[in-house]
Amino acid sequence: MPTPSPVALRPLGRSGLQVSQVALGCSGFWGHRRFAEDQAERIVRYALERGVNLFDTGHNYAAFNAEPRLGRILQRAFAAHPRDGLVISSKAGTLTGQAGVSGAEHRDFSPEAIERSCAASLRNLHCDHLDIFQLHGIGVPQITDELLSALARMRRNGMFRLLGINTHTAGTMQFMAAHPGMFDVALIDYNALQQDREPLIAAMHAAGIGVLAGTVLAQGHLLPARPRVPHLADAWYLARAWLKPSSRELMRSARTMQRAVATVRSQTPAQTAFAYVLQNPAIASGVLGTTRIGNLAQVLDTRVDALQADERARLVAAFQSGRSPSQ
Repeated sequence: MPTPSPVALRPLGRSGLQVSQVALGCSGFWGHRRFAEDQAERIVRYALERGVNLFDTGHNYAAFNAEPRLGRILQRAFAAHPRDGLVISSKAGTLTGQAGVSGAEHRDFSPEAIERSCAASLRNLHCDHLDIFQLHGIGVPQITDELLSALARMRRNGMFRLLGINTHTAGTMQFMAAHPGMFDVALIDYNALQQDREPLIAAMHAAGIGVLAGTVLAQGHLLPARPRVPHLADAWYLARAWLKPSSRELMRSARTMQRAVATVRSQTPAQTAFAYVLQNPAIASGVLGTTRIGNLAQVLDTRVDALQADERARLVAAFQSGRSPSQ
């Protein structure tokens, strides 16, 4: 059996870092205490073996369990996969231990809280620095001179290399694009159902920001429906898809796009979804969260150039047909 090819690397904005075009999202049910850590470790080790070098987590994810879990796993893996070859990303600012299923999250972006959170992340991840430190869901009014001064001091002190924002808000993306040099990285939601993000992505890229795409599978709404839910992880993700407000919004416009994705025969729907996102030259990496090695292997085998121009045009047409007249 042939050895799978390593995943391709891409530049992360103007940072000088090269990141794997598929990153592993270490959150969701992967970080849940009910998901066995040895299974979570097998996923990380498979990703490492395939050349994935970007691992994204958050201080609050999975009721504060995901970040220390990733730290334990990576600490065991550092002998074979040295720390200096990895790009480790975490987030601060959100105080609740879930990913906003209710739509309400408690946040604190005071300089003191952000520095405490970063220090905790370093302890949890067994690292002397983060490669990417992200402000989780910060709004423009919260980006104060006091906070920026504290972050600059933290960077000088070696706590992190690159500063980013994880946001789903167009206004925050516009602010980042309009202030080149203030931020290095943006992690945003982007998929075939959110093509209206593309002008913002282009603007951030032009400003030198490395853009990472999350929710590439649109919370699973781009994939064929499963006839049954045989595993606890599937039930968890299905519940999130129905309960999370942002996911319900995607669900409402998903049916036409799901059919369009299914017409692409060159690859699986998951690979087509990733190919669509990765054909955008402004995207450095697409983040995948999963509890199955088979799903990860499939996405890592995505052939970006397999999505032909006429197939991509069908996805664009499906997006346009799914928009309301006011959009």
